Amino acid sequence: MDLEKYRQTAESFLSRLDKEYYLHFAGLKEELNTSVIYNENSWLFDRKNFDDLKELKDNEKCTDGKTKLFNLLKFCGEGFIENQVKELSDSIAEQEAKAVIKLNGEDVSYRYSEILLSNEADKDRRDEIDDARNDIVKKEFNPKLFQYWKELHNQASLLGFTSYREMFAYLKGEDFNNTLLQMEILLSRTRDLYEEHFGKLLLRETGVELKNARKSDFAKLRRADSFDRYFKKELLVSIFKDTLMAMGIDVSRQSNIIFDVEERKNKSPRAFCSTVKVPGEIYLVVMPRGGQDDYEAMFHEGGHAEHFSNTRASLDFEHKFLGDNAVTEGYAFTLEHLMQSSHWLSSFLKMPADEVKEFVYLSSIIKLWFCRRYAGKLKYELSLHDGTRIEGKENLYKEILSDASMMQYLDAEYLKDVDEGFYCTNYIRAWIFEAQLKDYMHRKFGYAWMKQKKAGDFLREIWSYGQKYNPSEILDQLGYRELDVDYLISSITENIIKNK
Repeated sequence: MDLEKYRQTAESFLSRLDKEYYLHFAGLKEELNTSVIYNENSWLFDRKNFDDLKELKDNEKCTDGKTKLFNLLKFCGEGFIENQVKELSDSIAEQEAKAVIKLNGEDVSYRYSEILLSNEADKDRRDEIDDARNDIVKKEFNPKLFQYWKELHNQASLLGFTSYREMFAYLKGEDFNNTLLQMEILLSRTRDLYEEHFGKLLLRETGVELKNARKSDFAKLRRADSFDRYFKKELLVSIFKDTLMAMGIDVSRQSNIIFDVEERKNKSPRAFCSTVKVPGEIYLVVMPRGGQDDYEAMFHEGGHAEHFSNTRASLDFEHKFLGDNAVTEGYAFTLEHLMQSSHWLSSFLKMPADEVKEFVYLSSIIKLWFCRRYAGKLKYELSLHDGTRIEGKENLYKEILSDASMMQYLDAEYLKDVDEGFYCTNYIRAWIFEAQLKDYMHRKFGYAWMKQKKAGDFLREIWSYGQKYNPSEILDQLGYRELDVDYLISSITENIIKNK
C-alpha cells in the first residue's frame, strides 16, 4: 500500500469536501454535490485499503506511527460506509435546504424557522412553529433518514462489525459504556439542582412551568433577549477580536481565517467552522440572529478556527485533519464558556455586577441543560445503533430525552437528532476536558486568564499540536490522571449556587 499517495489524496479529498460543505451550509449554493467528490476518490475507501490499514496498524510498533495509522483507519472506515450513501446524503441536505413550512399562510424556509422559534415570545405560537417543523420532519424527512441510517448499519456489517455501535467504539478507540457511566453520574448528581433551578428560570423567563414545557420552549429561554443590549449583533466580530487581542492574539493579522457572518435565507442556523486547508484556509461561519447565543456560537466556532489556524503546517496530515475531535471541541468550549466568566462579561461587555451574576446563573443552567441532553442522546444512540431494528425506536427517543431534560420531547426527530459516528461523545468528553483545562488555567493564570498574554501563549502552544494528542494525553502533560467528570459537575454546580 502506497501510504504517501493515500495521505496526499485523503488531504485533497477532505479539503474539497469541506469547501463543498461550506458553500452549501453557508447558503451560497443550494445543491450539495459531495457524491462527485466521493466518486472521484472512491478508491480511498476500498475494502482492501481498510484491511491493509488495519493490518499495518496492528503490526506497527512505534506509538506515533500506530496513532497515525489508527487515524487513517478511522478515516477509511467512515468513508467506506458514507460512500455508499453519498447520493442519499446529498438528497437529504438538498431537501432540507428547499423545505418550507406554512406559518400564518406564508411560506417560511425550514432552516430559518428555527430562528423564528427562538425569537417567539408567545407559547402557543412557539408550539405552532414547532408542530409545523415536526410535521415536515415526519412526513418528508424521516422516510429518507430511515433509508440513510438503515444503509449505514448494513455497511457496518459488511466491514465485519456486529453493529454500527461496535464499529465506532473500535474506530474511535472509546469505551462508550464508561462514557455513559460518567454521564449517568452527572444526571444523578445534578437532578435536584437542575429541577429546582432550571424550572425556576424557565418559569421566570417564559411563563411556562417545567411540567408543561416542550423542547421548543428551551429555544426561547436560551435566546435570553433581556440581555440583548450587551450582545449587539454589530459588535459580534469586534468583541471576539478584542478578546483574543487581550491574550496577545491579533486576529486581524490571521489572513487564514475568513469570517462569514452575513445573513442568508438558506444559511444553516447551526454555526460551523470549515477547515478547507489546515492551517491555510479556515472559514468561520455564523448565522447572525442577535443576542447571547450569537456570541456563544461565534466564540465556539472561533475556538475551532483559532485551533486549526494555529496548527503547525509541518505536522503530518493525520495530526492536522484527523485525530480525536474531542480536542478541538474542548478548545471551542474554552472560548465559548467565557460566557460564564464574570471577568469577561464585566471587562469586555461592560455588564454591571448585578447583571453579571444573573447572566452567569442563566448561562450555567443552559450549559447544564446541554450536558444532560447529551447524556440522553448518548443513551439513546447506543440503543439506536446496537444492531437491532430501527423500527419502533421513536418512543425510546422521546422517553430518554424527555427524562434527561424534564421537558417534553416529541418523537418526530428520532432519526434527525442523531449525529454520525457517535459525535455526541466528542462533545461529552470535550466538556470534561475543558473543565479540567479551565481548572489548570485558573491555577496558572488566574480567573481573569483571558486578559493575560501568557494564557494566550499557552493556548497557542497547545493549539499548535493540532490533534496529535487526545484529551487524556494533553491532561496527563498538565498533571491530571484522566478525564474526570467531577470537574465538570463541580464547575457547573459552583456557578449556579454562587450566582443564584
